[in-house]
Amino acid sequence: MVTACEKEVISEGYSEMEGFYVESCGLPHVTIDSVKSFSIKMSNYITDYPDSKKHSLFPKIQANIRFASLRITIVCDTTWNGETHVNF
Repeated sequence: MVTACEKEVISEGYSEMEGFYVESCGLPHVTIDSVKSFSIKMSNYITDYPDSKKHSLFPKIQANIRFASLRITIVCDTTWNGETHVNF
């Protein structure tokens, strides 16, 4: 899954949404705790300004949050002897 964060110039009100969008583009490069903090900050903003969900950047911000939230890390210890089988 690849997302692109191109520069968006939109004048729909709620100028904070542009800042949120720019910040959301960097979420894949921060810790999962930072993603959660951003998600909470965004949720609080939406609670205070419910009409901001109609902004054209809102779905893109949500998609960036979802993309950054889905992380799987697999670490293999190469000092084990023999074969290890992992079934999914």
